[in-house]
Amino acid sequence: MKRIPVGPLRAFDVAARNLNLSAAAEEMNVTHAAVSRQVKQLEERLGVKLFERLPRGLRLTAQGALLAEGTRAAFDRLASALEDVSTPTVRRKLTISTFSSFNARWLMPRLRSFSMLFPEVDLQVNTSAQLVDFAREDVDIGIRFGTGNYPGLHVMPLFRPREIVVCSPSLLKGGPPLKTINDLRHFTLLHDDSHRSWIRWLEAVGAKDINARRGIVCGDRNSMLQAALTGQGVAIASEVFAASELAAGRLVKVFENEVTSEYSIYAVCLPRRLTDPMVSGVMAWLEQESKSSHDVHPPPAE
Repeated sequence: MKRIPVGPLRAFDVAARNLNLSAAAEEMNVTHAAVSRQVKQLEERLGVKLFERLPRGLRLTAQGALLAEGTRAAFDRLASALEDVSTPTVRRKLTISTFSSFNARWLMPRLRSFSMLFPEVDLQVNTSAQLVDFAREDVDIGIRFGTGNYPGLHVMPLFRPREIVVCSPSLLKGGPPLKTINDLRHFTLLHDDSHRSWIRWLEAVGAKDINARRGIVCGDRNSMLQAALTGQGVAIASEVFAASELAAGRLVKVFENEVTSEYSIYAVCLPRRLTDPMVSGVMAWLEQESKSSHDVHPPPAE
């Protein structure tokens, strides 16, 4: 089939939306006869009837309805492309994959800083406990909590959190005292998805008479901190992730003891992506923001 001019297709598309030649002519700023002639030319070119002419208006035939679906999608795509071309700044999307506590308690509070530095970038954050597979997933940067051993990736240390004991001020009112570590025996211990944080913290401070395995396993650190905020018990928290609640007095640091986390937090990406100014710029922003988190220890030298 020879290529069909855009004019008849446009006339058909407008007529199909309005189901009235006069209304179509008004929208296109042409005469009724001009629209009718363009539609008739298209029908003759295709060899099918596209409309049934009614006393008042039009009705699409089965072939007409099928063509109308295609022309509407095509003209919508054209309109979108024209809008993109006419937009002064070409917007880009950047996807970061991270774990939920980092996202909620460190990344999200810094969105204003991100938007001011990268006004042309639309950020998408995916949260998952699974490590992103850069070969299979559409992800630009990953944030990982681990040892830093990620073969084949560019690895940039961000920080190594400090673990502290926190609870709600309400928990300390009218209840048993919580002055020493041994006083923990009288309180519910809140855990994230395992008992490991409490076991490690109590061992590090030399506490021998506290059962680190009792209490409530909340599923993840966000849920654990939410339970602590509502006075359900005492939790181990990374100080940097609880910073806003501590500053606002919604949580209190129970003891002065601090235990450096066994793992650090890293930003990773494919080495070749560093040639992209957007990716390298966001990696530099993450590094700078981590340095401004004054209440965290830097990762040890690799």
